[in-house]
Amino acid sequence: MVQKFDAAAAVGGIGSSGWARGRLPALARLGGPLAVYAVFALLIGLPLALVLLQAVVPGLFAVDGAQGLFSAEPLARVFSSPYIAGSILHSLELGLLAALTTTMLGGAFAVLVQRCDIPLRGPLSLVPWLVFLTPSYLKALAWVLLMSSGGYLAQLGLLPPWLGASFFGLAGLVFVHTLSLFPLAAFIIGSALAGLGSELEDAARLSGAGPLRIWLRVNGPLLAPAIVLSFIATFAEVLSDFGLASTIARMSSFGVLTYGIYAAASDYPVDFPAAGAQALVLLALVLLVVVADRLLRRRADPRLISGRARPARRYRLGAWRWLAFAMALLVAFLALILPLGAIAVRALTSTLGNGLAPDNFTLANLGAALSLHTAANEGLMRSLFYAGFAAVIASTLALLLSAQLDRSSPVMRTAVLGLSLGAVAIPGIVLGFGYILVWNRLPGFRDWPFPHYGDGSLLVMGYVAAALPYCLVVILSAVGQLAPSLTDAARISGVGAVRRLISVTLPLILLSVVTAFLLTFIRTVFELPMSQMLIPQSGPPAPTLILKLFSHDRDGLACAIALAAMAAAGGAAALIWYPLKRFIAFGRPQGTSAASGGPA
Repeated sequence: MVQKFDAAAAVGGIGSSGWARGRLPALARLGGPLAVYAVFALLIGLPLALVLLQAVVPGLFAVDGAQGLFSAEPLARVFSSPYIAGSILHSLELGLLAALTTTMLGGAFAVLVQRCDIPLRGPLSLVPWLVFLTPSYLKALAWVLLMSSGGYLAQLGLLPPWLGASFFGLAGLVFVHTLSLFPLAAFIIGSALAGLGSELEDAARLSGAGPLRIWLRVNGPLLAPAIVLSFIATFAEVLSDFGLASTIARMSSFGVLTYGIYAAASDYPVDFPAAGAQALVLLALVLLVVVADRLLRRRADPRLISGRARPARRYRLGAWRWLAFAMALLVAFLALILPLGAIAVRALTSTLGNGLAPDNFTLANLGAALSLHTAANEGLMRSLFYAGFAAVIASTLALLLSAQLDRSSPVMRTAVLGLSLGAVAIPGIVLGFGYILVWNRLPGFRDWPFPHYGDGSLLVMGYVAAALPYCLVVILSAVGQLAPSLTDAARISGVGAVRRLISVTLPLILLSVVTAFLLTFIRTVFELPMSQMLIPQSGPPAPTLILKLFSHDRDGLACAIALAAMAAAGGAAALIWYPLKRFIAFGRPQGTSAASGGPA
């Protein structure tokens, strides 16, 4: 009835006032979708478009005058350069080998934890999450401390010289990538394994098939799509990685595409066409991987859960379970305990050469990282402040966009979700290079006072752009679970849109919003590509400072900053997450559904 009254009033309006009453609701309906697209265009679309355009219009940002002529010269120069062409081949070789080994290790770990009766399955299931949250460049720095000729393993007599020499190359990169990315494969394959019931295995067992034949002929084909998806996702992650590219790969003179983009954008004078051409090649490779992933999900997605599915029973390994437990424990030791231990030991010692001697231990590095008015502490505080600020902006923006999308058409919602998932696949080094082009070279943007190139505000904006897709997916999934009747009842009662969002929607999805905030905060504290590409004039953030100190043989202070950053980020997340989770659980009446807020 209210809608009919509004329509009649709009039609019956006289002159300009009637026109305004008829057009304003339409403009209001268009304003929300336009705002959503504008946010994505400014944060992600425009920087990415300039990167692609720079690769084919090399004179677009020429110092002596812009030229809008298309040219394939930058791409031809990329493929004709032995070093850059070698970097492309190195990236492909490393990606294929690391994807293969990572998928094998992650799949085996998922099977051991989920389907075998090994001891301490609960604690072992947390290992992939802890490894996943540890930045790749910190793991790389830890393995440099362990595997170098004067490192800890050599001092303990556990490192043969031939092994230490062969580590700094393709073999070492594959090894560290495998230990760093196996959680991704474990998540993908483990989620498919969780839906694989026991009825097919029971039927095969009754037919006389042994365990090996069951896995080769029954479970293997059913898990094949998840295995291939794991391979594709890991391959894309290795192609886009900048942490190992700027540490082990650089030290080994093993050129890869991500470091080539950074080198071209950091040299003086900046070679924008070369950086853009390499970014175009990297984006094309990642795009092929994403398309293959989409096609595989559409064509080969077996439905493993049915109404008659029975939970899969765990394999009783007998005495072999201790060997399986030792293998899982070895993975946890190599992927998590040993690297973090190396960082902690180096942060608490004066020199690497004196090793674990009692008189070598000191608190000087931690004191420099935690003392006020020091460069190390300023870099640490700068990163924590930027991360907190970016997390607030990203989670708030994602909440507003999610509320708008929840009232939008299914087409709009699908389009934005597609943009978000596609933005996740964009390498951070490419997005950072795009921000340089927009805010340093593009007329109309380079003169903006806020954000401004060389200022911390642009770095925060880059952090928000990198984190927004993750926040939007997390919060939008929670908003989609709310019953429309909740907001409809508030709307009928005369509650405005902002008040409905704060009083109705936010309390029901608070845990998801806080989850998005904390994930963004932890991820941003250690965000390396954006930090390297958009260093503020006020000083570098912690990730850039860590790499700079490590390259100048001040690895003790670098490890102290990393240790303090991990403790601060993890401690802050724990202090926020656990009390809030207990408060929400305590305040929710029994029998109340978290999704809809009504009776279960």
